[in-house]
Amino acid sequence: MVDEVLEAIKNRRTVLRFENTAVEDDKIEAILEAGRWAPSWINKQPWYFIVIKDPGTKNRLSEAVPTTFVQGLKEAPICIAVTVNSVEDPYHYIEDGAAAAQNMALAAHSLGLSSSWIGVHDLRNQRNSAESRVRQILEVPKETRVIALLTIGHVKGELPKKDRKTLRQIVYKEKFGQR
Repeated sequence: MVDEVLEAIKNRRTVLRFENTAVEDDKIEAILEAGRWAPSWINKQPWYFIVIKDPGTKNRLSEAVPTTFVQGLKEAPICIAVTVNSVEDPYHYIEDGAAAAQNMALAAHSLGLSSSWIGVHDLRNQRNSAESRVRQILEVPKETRVIALLTIGHVKGELPKKDRKTLRQIVYKEKFGQR
């Protein structure tokens, strides 16, 4: 079966390096719209998206995130911080933010762009975590948590190949462990 959505899901890749090419405003808006239309618990829509283009801010963010993503964060023309009000939805805010980030990553792919999901959320909300540092840089209020930074742009080089487990390796029937 061939379906545009399923093909986008299968072909989306996480990239670590980006070309120095601007992303059109209409594409950024379409990506943000995809995030806005993500599912959320009882339709709370507790998310806020911060669009970051400033090289200085991206450099500061690159100092706060895991080293694998530093270069891509500096290079990507766009970074979107996916934040969620944890007071509005204290039980499902992580899933809500993750669904919005996934929608945006898929939208970027469907528009001919690449993305990288940089998970920064810290379950324990520790003082010196990557999330804490990102919140400080972006002046995110206390009740709002940062789920991810999504870097977006044109891939530098080729898209990486993607190895996936087979369905047989991950699917059980009726009960866990039952094939």
